[in-house]
Amino acid sequence: MSTVFDLVFLALCVSLAMVCYRLVKGPTLPDRAVAGDQISIHVVMLIAVYSMSSNQPILIDLVIVTAIVGFLSLAIIGIYVERAARGKIQRETEH
Repeated sequence: MSTVFDLVFLALCVSLAMVCYRLVKGPTLPDRAVAGDQISIHVVMLIAVYSMSSNQPILIDLVIVTAIVGFLSLAIIGIYVERAARGKIQRETEH
């Protein structure tokens, strides 16, 4: 079973590296917002896998808190993107 956890942990780390690349390269703000959400999801999964592999169920509380913080940050980014898009549309209609 340890080998399975190691393989899953490795796959998550490789996938996290690719998502971090997307966060840096963009090219648009929504791409970066989705990448930020994916990073929080990857962190939650990495903590959950580590919790199962090390037999430490107390870390599940950390998973819950991390998931809530990730959701709230995505909601804030979504509000920012919507306001930026609305402002851009209003500026285009004024001209």
